[in-house]
Amino acid sequence: MNCRTVEPMNADIASGKLLQSLLAGTDGLSCQDSMVPRRAKPESAIETARKQMEQAKRAADLSLDRAKAAPKPHEITNPAFVALFEAHQRDREVLFAAMRALDAARSAAEKG
Repeated sequence: MNCRTVEPMNADIASGKLLQSLLAGTDGLSCQDSMVPRRAKPESAIETARKQMEQAKRAADLSLDRAKAAPKPHEITNPAFVALFEAHQRDREVLFAAMRALDAARSAAEKG
């Protein structure tokens, strides 16, 4: 952990820099904030699935913003746009899977 604060990023930033910050796992918290001891209460399956769905939604929103910010023309002849749009499509599929998992967790909680 490098204990530095990361500022929120614009959609205009190149996908490489955004990807690096996402892979680094920095979320804008300083090292001192992350070291505060907290008692973790066990999360329900629904809460865990909801958090995963929200994370997938944020990722899909960011990848859509990157695709929209790609140099024009936004068509299949532009390889930069195609790559960014395909990344967004993958993020959407992850989002849909997370939504299905949330529905399954809710159904399981209702049944028993």
